[in-house]
Amino acid sequence: MPKKKGKAREIEEVRRRYRRQLALLAVIAFMVVLAAAIYLTYFSGSGQTWKLDSAGLLAFGPRAPSDGTATPVESGANYTLEKVRYGSLGSDVYALLRIPKNVSRPPVVIVLPAASINKEADADMAKALCSWGYATLTLDERGNNGETAGTSPMDLNAGYQAFKNNGDPAQYVQVYDVLRGFDYLLTRGDLDTGSIGVLGESMGCRFAIIAAAEEPRLKAVDLVSAGPYGASGGGNANIEQFIHSIEPASYLPLQKPRPIAFFHFTDDPVIPLSMGRQLYDAASQPKAWHEYNGTVHGLYSDIYADDLHRELSSAFGR
Repeated sequence: MPKKKGKAREIEEVRRRYRRQLALLAVIAFMVVLAAAIYLTYFSGSGQTWKLDSAGLLAFGPRAPSDGTATPVESGANYTLEKVRYGSLGSDVYALLRIPKNVSRPPVVIVLPAASINKEADADMAKALCSWGYATLTLDERGNNGETAGTSPMDLNAGYQAFKNNGDPAQYVQVYDVLRGFDYLLTRGDLDTGSIGVLGESMGCRFAIIAAAEEPRLKAVDLVSAGPYGASGGGNANIEQFIHSIEPASYLPLQKPRPIAFFHFTDDPVIPLSMGRQLYDAASQPKAWHEYNGTVHGLYSDIYADDLHRELSSAFGR
């Protein structure tokens, strides 16, 4: 009889363990469903990948691993050049990846050209950075006469119409393209993925600032000929909300403690010096302002090369 009782207790204990495991699995399943519901409600309720947070700033949902690929283009004496393609919001983004030879796992700078300047036309910046031992991923931004398709972010009206209709404004899409470029770089074992910065030129500065606020792993932000949109909603609350969400000054307080450096020319014919200073004043420390005589706008110049090199060297530690 005692043996039967012992066996019964053993069976009952197995049943209790089984019930506890079922209960634990039920809790886990509930948490997974709840997390998915929150995600879908917050980020995907209308097919969007973005939302505005409580401060009216752009926020994206979790990003999937990159699907990017690279094709060799050329190999020079001191560099290799690859064409990169990766997906972003249902479209392909194209970029050029320039890597210095004889540099073990170099830091990387994501380069965002000025409006209408495609990745090939911005080669001087990439070549200079490569000569200092840095790899570059230069994007074909939307609407800049390159391979990446899409509406130009210069068209604020089209951006607002997409915003109003729960679509994807080009200004948001371009920021997401930068983040997906960052994700692609993380897949490269031949690069220092712990030392990635972003460099904007003119229009590219706006995307660089917002992308850096969204992605804290970016180590440096360098801005050549930066300026605000300077747009007004004319008292329309919806338009004002959209403008606030794309205005780089809205995001500058979020940059710290990462260094941010501004490079501007006194007689810039497109973005006045005062507008560049306006953004600089809105930024948090650590920050640096570099001012030069001349009319250069949104392009590489030997005039500021040494200062840019020092800023990047300080940020990357090499």
